[in-house]
Amino acid sequence: MDADATSTGATADAGPAGDPELAPHLLDYLDHVGIRAGVSYAEVACEICGGTDFAVLCETVDIGRDRRGRLPVTGCRDCGFVMQNPRFNPEFYEEYYNRFYRSHLFGSAEPEKAFIVDQIRRGEALLASLAPWLAPEPGHLLDVGSSAGGLMVPFARRGWTVLGSDPDLGYVEFGRRRLGLDILPVAAEDMELPQAQFDLVIITGSLEHVFDVNRVMQVCRRAAKPGSLLLIEGRAYGYGLLNGFFSHSHRRYLTQASIRLLMAKHGWTPLWATADPICGPTRPGGVYCLGRAAEPADADTLAALVRDGAGDGIDRLIAETEALRGAAP
Repeated sequence: MDADATSTGATADAGPAGDPELAPHLLDYLDHVGIRAGVSYAEVACEICGGTDFAVLCETVDIGRDRRGRLPVTGCRDCGFVMQNPRFNPEFYEEYYNRFYRSHLFGSAEPEKAFIVDQIRRGEALLASLAPWLAPEPGHLLDVGSSAGGLMVPFARRGWTVLGSDPDLGYVEFGRRRLGLDILPVAAEDMELPQAQFDLVIITGSLEHVFDVNRVMQVCRRAAKPGSLLLIEGRAYGYGLLNGFFSHSHRRYLTQASIRLLMAKHGWTPLWATADPICGPTRPGGVYCLGRAAEPADADTLAALVRDGAGDGIDRLIAETEALRGAAP
């Protein structure tokens, strides 16, 4: 069972200068975000179980500026993993997150004060929520997709050694210059980290944005100490249900069940999962799962988990998303 984000064979290419070999609705989307050159588009296998049988949950998503675009959100019929499919090539996403993501979202290449204050408050809430599971002495923290790094500030104030990573160069520079934090200006897949270094890894929302979720999980597992903890937040699915639409910025839409499966696949034993707002009230719709470093599930074990219903049922996903704008007929 190979569940890497590899192509299933159906591809289209916009050409080196953006020649219109892609479908018109895709070219319209690319023009909307301002990236056309060298873009390709391909169907991919399920990132958890490797399945290729999907149900379309939503045909269209919100693409910002009061517009919708056709970028199908699908659910794997085998394990229930919810993901955008087909996908653009990694170079498209690299450029999008480096140059456009937060300026499209917030209208600025640097964070506003309110954003940083909220990050720090969320970090305080997270630290308090995790306190029963943490050792009494400070440790090493890795924040994957840290943005400007505000969540790490409460940990650093209490003696933790902290390291963040984010591909958004403007936000990384702000965190380095204004908050004095150590943040790598790099995509999560490309992090170069020491082995067995970190006592706690947190990924609060950014796992839904990365291009290759399996690669990111592997990098994090190698960098984690034996017995260390991993906290993953998934927000895109629940927030989409609350708002009545999914966003184009997410490659996948995590649920408690899919986070548990990802953890098991990559060597983390889930300890608990919750929809309680353990990072505070400002990010509604989120779900959280805490896991402890263990041995990765082999292919047979993962297949058995899927077969025994550890994932989300596709019929329930279809029912939950039926009312969303852009839901598939």
